Amino acid sequence: MEIRYEDIKLDFWSFLREAYKKNIKLDLGHFIILIKLLEINKEYNNLIKIHGKRNARKILEDKGIFSKNSEYVSGEYLKKCISRNSRGAVYSRIKDLQSLGFEIKTKPGALGGYKLLKTPQWFRLLDS
Repeated sequence: MEIRYEDIKLDFWSFLREAYKKNIKLDLGHFIILIKLLEINKEYNNLIKIHGKRNARKILEDKGIFSKNSEYVSGEYLKKCISRNSRGAVYSRIKDLQSLGFEIKTKPGALGGYKLLKTPQWFRLLDS
């Protein structure tokens, strides 16, 4: 199973406009984390349809994407995606995304992680 992140296309300019309004300085890590969360949600829903919820969660856990026994994307996984040495780098970008209106639930600790629940009204994906 491979999760393909190139399938997600963002309205980049709307994203930058909202960040500018809130005085949030973006870097590539913000976009990578958001795209990963969007694509993982999509893949998780597809896996649920095929394998059921428990097996779908286990598949993503075995791949190191979900934290153990949860539906939260591992901070360790996201840290590697943005080529950082600290999960704090992930957390700071998550906080920025939350400030932009993304509803991201966080769960602290070794078994915690991040779950994208809702995107803001201004946010748009472009047709692939």
